[in-house]
Amino acid sequence: DAIGRWRTEEAMKSGQGANPPVNASGKLPDGRAYDGPDAFKQLLVQDLDHFAEAFVEQLATFALRRAMTTDDAAALKAIARDCKAEGYRLKPVIERLVLSDLFQKR
Repeated sequence: DAIGRWRTEEAMKSGQGANPPVNASGKLPDGRAYDGPDAFKQLLVQDLDHFAEAFVEQLATFALRRAMTTDDAAALKAIARDCKAEGYRLKPVIERLVLSDLFQKR
């Protein structure tokens, strides 16, 4: 749900009829399909570099409270590279972002 609780049924706002099961299937932009959280995780694990870049960009967008631009791309890629070198652990990513010029000169 909206706050991350596990659920197996959609809550119908109308209150009429049975609550349908959650549809946990989907498709990535490159066309690869998944059916459930475990399959989704496996697809993400297959492309950790791309996932790390997207994660760093979203984290920076949240931390800086603005959309990232092409001017930010080099700094974001450097943080993502460091993320890989640190074994994709979260703490070093946050440290690199906070110590970056992006964050320090915002």
